[in-house]
Amino acid sequence: MKKGEAEAAMPTLCDKWAKEEKQPWPPDGKYHYSFSQFWSWLENHHHPYTQFRAVPNARYVAEMWFDRIAKQAWRD
Repeated sequence: MKKGEAEAAMPTLCDKWAKEEKQPWPPDGKYHYSFSQFWSWLENHHHPYTQFRAVPNARYVAEMWFDRIAKQAWRD
């Protein structure tokens, strides 16, 4: 998996995760979503999207994407 492919798929994967896990979605910036729960779900259901090269690592970069999509950029 290439980093660009993973990034492009992230919004769709977040939508799918939220639906399957019954999370309030779409994000409005008020609800705190758990990246750890999302990452575990991703590893279990869509593992290739956790396997791209990134500095410092794929999890860190994916969390930045997740925070942006989930409107949790205030955490930065």
